[in-house]
Amino acid sequence: MNLGRIRWLLAGTQFLLLVDTSIINVVVPSVAQELGFDSTGQSWIANAYLIAFGGVLLLSGRVADILGRRRVFRLGLITLALGSALAAVAAGPVSLVAGRALQGVGAALAAAASFALVLTVFDGEARQRALGLLAAMAGAGGAAGTVLGGLLTQSWGWRSTFWVSVIAALVLLALAHRVLAGIPDRRVHSPIDLPGALLLMGGQVLLAFGLLSLSSTVKLANLAALALAVGLLIAFAIWQQRGPAPLIPPDVWRNAGLMKANLLAGLGQIVLFPMFFIVNLYLQQVLGFGPFESGLALLPLCSVVIATASQVPRLIAWLGLRCAMTSGFIIVGIGLGWLSALGSQGSFIGDVLGPTLIVGVGLPIVSITTGILAGTHSVQGREGLTSGLLNTAQQFGAVIGIAAFVGLASYHSTSLSILDTDARTALTGGYSLALMVASIISMLAAVVAIIRRWDGIPETA
Repeated sequence: MNLGRIRWLLAGTQFLLLVDTSIINVVVPSVAQELGFDSTGQSWIANAYLIAFGGVLLLSGRVADILGRRRVFRLGLITLALGSALAAVAAGPVSLVAGRALQGVGAALAAAASFALVLTVFDGEARQRALGLLAAMAGAGGAAGTVLGGLLTQSWGWRSTFWVSVIAALVLLALAHRVLAGIPDRRVHSPIDLPGALLLMGGQVLLAFGLLSLSSTVKLANLAALALAVGLLIAFAIWQQRGPAPLIPPDVWRNAGLMKANLLAGLGQIVLFPMFFIVNLYLQQVLGFGPFESGLALLPLCSVVIATASQVPRLIAWLGLRCAMTSGFIIVGIGLGWLSALGSQGSFIGDVLGPTLIVGVGLPIVSITTGILAGTHSVQGREGLTSGLLNTAQQFGAVIGIAAFVGLASYHSTSLSILDTDARTALTGGYSLALMVASIISMLAAVVAIIRRWDGIPETA
């Protein structure tokens, strides 16, 4: 069993998943124009993937425990390739959205099984290196997706971006057949909690739909979806106490370290994911950058993420896991606070570059340390469940962050416009307020991270 090859296979999968997430931001206008999406419908080009991804993540992790991590990992790549192919040949909005949703399901299966494999195969410093590489490849994938999307769309059209995903998924699938062959695919002999799974998926899908829709507009359908989501999730919680084989065993909720890891991972994404979105809006709507230019503008940040990720294990060895995690949130908070000083007559060098580089240092520290904390408190045989919980916390953190901060920025910008503030100043004011609130939340997360009695974190992990 070659640990190096396994590490790079899983990192390559993480790279592909982040490319698929970020590449769509560039190709949406071209897709919408050719396939006839209206202004409301085009949001589904991105949201179909995010809703499907968030809706099946937790179930994917538990299924990986029951059916085997290797099997679910390969199934995820196959589903991702099929969804990408369907999107590539789409003749209209319905088939394109269906392909994106299938991509999201495949990504959820692959992501949950991938992290479960990290927890199963690696331990100690080897696990830290693996998580560091995954964080680095996530940063690289986020940057590459934006740049690659612009290049492919300009050269061969938007369909080529989906065909690249098909090819990449099939290459990873072929490599997985050889690289993972030596890993014992241990399974948990437990029935799948089908009623619980249906309640959870329904609740999560409706919750994601309602929250993502709220980021742009508030309608009765959004509120109804959120109310129904809450009802289904309450029913799920009740069923978990009474069902014969609960999807999430009761003792998992009493695992303070795992719950703290999920909370902090979610808070990290609540502040970090919207930051990328808001910075892109500022660059394009205030500074006048094009989509391709705004993608290039974030390359320095992603380069810092890649460089920092490789050094996080040393930081943990020096400070201990708790202090390293706390420092990550503080660094992110400082970067977001600085970034909130955006000016309507600003520039990329003066207003964006410095603070985003600071955020780029804190981002991998937060990502890796929360992953290590979750792994430290994972129970053998439940690595998939641990992966599903952590990935779900991150995904819904991102969804909640987008809905909350984009909504806050829009509301404040509108308020400023009513006071006869010019458009650029009003937009900048909204972005600044959202980033300042995000900075405060990051600092509060640092306080949660440093409190000892909530976790049982060893000083070194």
